Amino acid sequence: MAVTFSKLLRRADINSSKLVVPTGALLHFRRILGGRHYMDLPVMDWVGRLWNFRFYTRPNGPYEKPVFTVGWARFVREKGLREGDELIFSANQDGDGGFQYEILVLRRPHSFTLSGEPIVTDVNEMAPYMVPNHPYELNLLS
Repeated sequence: MAVTFSKLLRRADINSSKLVVPTGALLHFRRILGGRHYMDLPVMDWVGRLWNFRFYTRPNGPYEKPVFTVGWARFVREKGLREGDELIFSANQDGDGGFQYEILVLRRPHSFTLSGEPIVTDVNEMAPYMVPNHPYELNLLS
């Protein structure tokens, strides 16, 4: 699995309908855009669910400003993402010369450590304990 980019999510990434993609990831995406300024990407999450994100860059101007637009807000809402979560986006070349994309999110709680190191938890492992927008949400890692 080749990591295309990783990012610690900020408040703006969580509260916006778009995710700002690090510009270093443009090296990968330019090869597949074929001169276009956007494309829809099927992305598999860690439980095998398929998400569709639109990768977009500005068509004009000196800065391309890559972002994920369509699909991002829904992903944030359904996965219960928070500021400080780490997003890892990977591209794997398939046998046909195309790419398969995967997304993983890790939560780094500040209150739990083991031998002085923070415990990293897969956000999906918490799904049975979380009900998004529920007034009595049980969150074991806060």
